[in-house]
This record gives sequence, C-alpha cells and structure tokens, in this order.
Amino acid sequence: MTERSVASTTGRIIVGVVGIAVGAAVVAAATVLPLPSLETTPAGQVVTPVPLDPQRVCAGSVLRLSDAEGQQATTASAVGEARIATSSSTGSESAEALAGADGSSSSPQLVTAGLQGDEVPLIAASQSQSVASDELVGFASSSCAEPSSSTWLVGGSTETGRVSLITLVNPSDVNATVDLGITAETGRVQGPGIEGIVVGPRSQRVVPLSGFETGLLSPVVHVTSRGGQIVATLQESIVRTLDPGGVDVISGGAAPSRTTVVPGIIVRGGETLETALADPDAGDLQSALRLLAPGDSPARVSISLAADDGTGTTFDTRIESGLVTDVPVDGLADGLYTATITSDVPVVAAVRTSALSADGAVDLSWASSAPALSGDTLVSVPDGDGARLTLANPTDAPVTATVAIDGDDEREVEVPAGANLAVRVSSGDSVRLSGADGLRAAMSFSADGAVAAWPVVSPLPASSPVTVYP
Repeated sequence: MTERSVASTTGRIIVGVVGIAVGAAVVAAATVLPLPSLETTPAGQVVTPVPLDPQRVCAGSVLRLSDAEGQQATTASAVGEARIATSSSTGSESAEALAGADGSSSSPQLVTAGLQGDEVPLIAASQSQSVASDELVGFASSSCAEPSSSTWLVGGSTETGRVSLITLVNPSDVNATVDLGITAETGRVQGPGIEGIVVGPRSQRVVPLSGFETGLLSPVVHVTSRGGQIVATLQESIVRTLDPGGVDVISGGAAPSRTTVVPGIIVRGGETLETALADPDAGDLQSALRLLAPGDSPARVSISLAADDGTGTTFDTRIESGLVTDVPVDGLADGLYTATITSDVPVVAAVRTSALSADGAVDLSWASSAPALSGDTLVSVPDGDGARLTLANPTDAPVTATVAIDGDDEREVEVPAGANLAVRVSSGDSVRLSGADGLRAAMSFSADGAVAAWPVVSPLPASSPVTVYP
C-alpha cells in the first residue's frame, strides 16, 4: 500500500468517526431538547340556554275502556271531570286543555307560568276526582307533574277484576316515542308493542297494562321517552265479583335509591278491613309494600313504618333482583305513616292501602316514593277531605323548614332526624316550602271510604351554561 492510499484510508476513517459522533450528538440532543409541536384549540362558544316557561301536566279525568253504553271495549272514555288546583309564585299561571285519549273528553291540562324577566317562577298544580259510576267508585288524586323522559310507576294489577291503564301525556309540539319496561313477580314482561309507542304532540294516549300480560299481581312500570318529554301516570280500578273496589291514579315515584321514603300512607278502618279479608277475592285489601330491585343483585332491605307520633314497626327482608315483591303490612293502628326503606342496592317502592266506609264502599290508595326536596317548592292542594302535608326526614340531623300557606300564614317546623310530621292544610291552599332540602313530602287525603296520596316533587334544575364546539 502506498503512502497516498494509506492517507486516503485514514482520512475516510476519521470522517466516518466524526460523522458517527455528530449523529450521536444529534440523537442525544433530540432526547433532551423539546421538539416543536403544532397545537390547535377548538373554537368553542359558551351558550346559556333560554329558560322555558315552567310547565305542569295534569292527567285529566278518570278513564274506562268502554263508552257509556259499555261498548267499544278497547277505546278509552272519560268518566266525570277532574278538579284542578293551580298556583304560582307570580299568581299568573294559565291552563289549557290538551287532546284526550281516543278523542275522549278526559281533558288533560297543561299549566304554564310565564317567565318574569330572567326569573323562573315557581308553579304547582294537582287534581282530584270523586267517581260513582257503575264499576268505577272511589276518590282519586294525583300531582300534575313536570314533563320528564323517565318515570317509575309502582302499583296496579292485571288480575281478574283489576284494570290498570298507563296514561301518557305529551305536552310538546313534537312526537314522543315511549318505551315501557314492565317487571312483575315473575320477572320482565316482554311482548309486541311494548316499545316504540308514539304519543302525538299535545295529546294523551292510554295503554292498557293487560294488553301485554294478564294475571300480573305486582307490576312495576318504568316509562322512558325519546323526542318530546311526557308525563306518565297509572290508573287502577278494582271490581270484586260485582262490587266496585276503588279507583286510584298513581303518580310517578322516586328513581331507584338505597334510601327510599314513602310518606303519606293512610291506614284507616283496619278492623273492618280485617273482616272483609275473609273473602278470597279481597286479598288486595290488605296493606302491602311493593318493592323492586331493578339491578342484577338481590337486596337486603330494612323497613321502618312510623306514624307522626313515633309509633310504628320495623322489620327486615330480602328481595330477589328483577322480581317484584309485595310485603304484607299488618297490625298498624289507624293513622298517617311514612315508610323508610334502606337497602344495600337501589330499589323502588310504593305502599298500597284501602279504606272501607260504614256503608261498605271501598277505596284504595297507592302512596308512591318521594324524592328529596331541593330549593323552594310549591304545592297546590286540590279538593278533598282530610288533607295533610307530610314532611319526613330520613337524614341524621334535624331540619327546620318554613311552611307558608297562601303567602301569609308562615311558620317554622322542625322535623327531627328519622322522624316525620303532618301539617294540616285545606282545599285550595297554596303551600310554599323553604329550607326543606333533604326532606321528603307527600299530600294525602282521608275520609270515610275515600283515600289518596301523592309525592311532592321540587322543580327540576334550570338549564345551565354549556360550551358548544363546531
């Protein structure tokens, strides 16, 4: 090898070594120095929805599946007329009739209170009706509810002589598509037509529960809607042999919870009812607590039934998941009770009671569970004897609430922890509850052969600002 070739080879080696060193330095620098990045922030705009006028929807008259002559057994017709009580914090609410089911004159009502600038007024409405028409005899009262996309209806039966009608009212200007989740003592009920039920704008539709399955002892119905929001109720009427056994309109209850409270339970004429229970067809005269654990796990349940004087009873039970259970309630003295149910998994609940008058007239009541109160809440008291507003406190601390009747009769009431009390009210009263957060409340009515109850529900939260992205 010549000196020239040696020098050339050495030079290439040196260049290669230098290149490797430079490359290593670049790689090392890339691991230490931050690399440039390209970031974009999506353009968003905060939008505050314009609040709508607050609404309440009343189910309207008691219904039957026939006309006055007993014909057209699949068509709903109105029986009598419901009396509606309304009130608002502005005193300027209005009511308008919506289209009744099957063209009937049931006259469901849409009650509205206009906005006052940016202030959303409080509004309340309720209804009541006494009926005495062939197989429909009794007293029914229910709240007029805020439209919702989810309602739990606990009550009813499709045994022989029992008619249960799901009423769906759509107050919006668009179609509402409704699905029914029906569960009973045998489990989930399936069948054609149980989903995709269309309720036209500003109208009512009635769906007989027996159209899906007869012979149900203990149904629970979860109503969900798409499109327009709705108000759902469940009407039950009973005929035992040839004798009417009462009528009730069941309001939606609280969603599944580990603490479920059912205030406003009327126990009346217990001794007379015990005698009537000798009839094999009168088993549902007995008071009963209906329970469902809609999840996948069974529930260990502790139940307390307490009157406002502190008397009552406590017991434990276990219920299977996905199966409705009716727990008989015996031995309670006449009075106004609250049931508090605590469980290790969420459950829904309601309590059935009956009343028998001195002349043999029978009525029934389904007391639904009540959600926790939040913020100021307005209650309108409809016509009915023995009206009481029950306030129940399932929390561990006493709650002092303000009760104002017709805006001037204002009083403070303290509800001790774990206790309940009843406030006497009268037909036509407008009752405003303040500082009652965490309490549960219900309206109840009690007279000779006439009982009814429904939960008090606070307004849903107003719309909050949202960020909209393109």
